[in-house]
Amino acid sequence: MESDNVKTPSQLAEETRQVGRDAVEAAQGYATEARRVGSEAIQSIRPSVEDAKATGREGLDTARGLAGDARDIAGDAAATGRAYAKDAVNAAGRKLHEAQGRVQRTGEACAQYIADEPVKATLIAAASGAVLATLLMSALRGRRA
Repeated sequence: MESDNVKTPSQLAEETRQVGRDAVEAAQGYATEARRVGSEAIQSIRPSVEDAKATGREGLDTARGLAGDARDIAGDAAATGRAYAKDAVNAAGRKLHEAQGRVQRTGEACAQYIADEPVKATLIAAASGAVLATLLMSALRGRRA
């Protein structure tokens, strides 16, 4: 099946050159159109860019105001925290003083009991020591097992 439409190498070269010229011309047309569209886009975007800049400036001013408010609130919170901490320390000091008084009174009562009943106090101390020793030994044995 031979084709009747056979082209010579020079005809093929000329067709190729023509296709290349057409491609260059089309690319130039696309480039020109792209420049035109880009220029129009820039002109149509300019007002939006100015609006965005203005909005950005307003946002920055708002952020500065909020930062100032946040500093004020943080200062107030720190002052409140210091006041609560001071109150807590004072309350803890009072409780500690009360506990020390109770321990001292209990110690005095124990000393008085020992002075009044030395034999009973010695027996109670010995029994308490034995109970503690038994508990300690059973706890140690429980760990080994």
